[in-house]
Formats: sequence, structure tokens, C-alpha cells
Amino acid sequence: MRLLLPAPALLPAPALLLVPALLLAGTASAQEVNRADRSLEFNATAASACVVGAPRAVASTNASFQVGAGAGGNTGGQITLTRLVDPDTALPRSARVDLAIPATCNASHRVSASSAGGGLRRAGATAGQGGAQGGFAEFLAYSVQINWAGAQVQQRSDAGRLVIPVANAAGGDLALRVTTPDGGTPLVAGRYDDTIVIQLQPAD
Repeated sequence: MRLLLPAPALLPAPALLLVPALLLAGTASAQEVNRADRSLEFNATAASACVVGAPRAVASTNASFQVGAGAGGNTGGQITLTRLVDPDTALPRSARVDLAIPATCNASHRVSASSAGGGLRRAGATAGQGGAQGGFAEFLAYSVQINWAGAQVQQRSDAGRLVIPVANAAGGDLALRVTTPDGGTPLVAGRYDDTIVIQLQPAD
């Protein structure tokens, strides 16, 4: 299971400096000082941006996490389930990994999490999501939970994109929890993969 954290491009913050000419009177007597005042205008704009850092594992059960760089320089990592199924029954075994992702957004923004395949799917599987072969499944949905800026949202990987709108700037650790279920339908032997994409994006 791969975790990708796209790094949004930072927009330049244009700065405008206006320096009007200083005009001085041509003549002045010892008793009289002739002065001309001009104001100095100083303007700048802070562009809205979101930045994410490398995630780190906080806790895990039947799982491990290794940080690494993904395609295009995205900072992500690899979640590995130690034992996906019970060796005696082929039934899924529960697993959990908690990650802390340093993040900063200086404006209103939204956080989203999405699964590329909707869940863990066996490599080479021909059946769709939830499809089975003789009572065995080739697909396993899992749970994704995000805690950020005082909001907590949890949903299944096959329920579409998880979105948290945030009205203000926020910074700190984004908490991500990924959990696989215990029991259910036995799984066909093989390698199961999926990719979770976490995005922080300034609001339009």
C-alpha cells in the first residue's frame, strides 16, 4: 500500500515598492526652510499555499511503515501489512497504522484522501471490487480516518473521496489512520496493493 503526498506548488508573492522622487526647494534663506514631503508606499502579497512534510509512524498493529519519496518528488511512503490473512483460515486479519504528517496551510483550504483502487486488490485479479472466486475474495476494503484542524472524518476506502473543508489557516500534524477489518470473506492468495493519495489544497 503506497502513500503519496503531492506537494502543491508555491505561488510567488509579488512585492511592489513605489519610491516617489523627493523634491527640494531651489532656494532657502537662513530664517526659512522650504520642505516638500512625499510618502513611501510599501505593498506585498502573501500567496496562499499548503506544504506537507514527510510522514512518520506513531503507532501500528500488524503493520509497518517506511517513509520514502514517490514519483515526481512526492513525499510518501510504504505501508506493509505484516500478516494480511490468518494462515489457517485465509480470513483477513485486522491491522492498523497511525501516521503523523506535518502540514501547514496559510489560508482556507481542504484536505482530501482517496484510494486509487477503492481498496486492496489482488495483483492480476479479473473480478471487480468485491468479486469472488468460489467463495474467495480478491478485494479488501479498508477504513481511512483523518484528524485535522479540530475535525475528524472516517470512511471506507470504497466510499469515494474523503474531504474535510477548513475555513481558516492551520498548521501542525495531520493524523492519518488506516485500518483493515478482521474476518469476512477468505482471500485468494497473492499480492494485494493500493495507493492512498493525501492532498492539502488552498480553497478556490
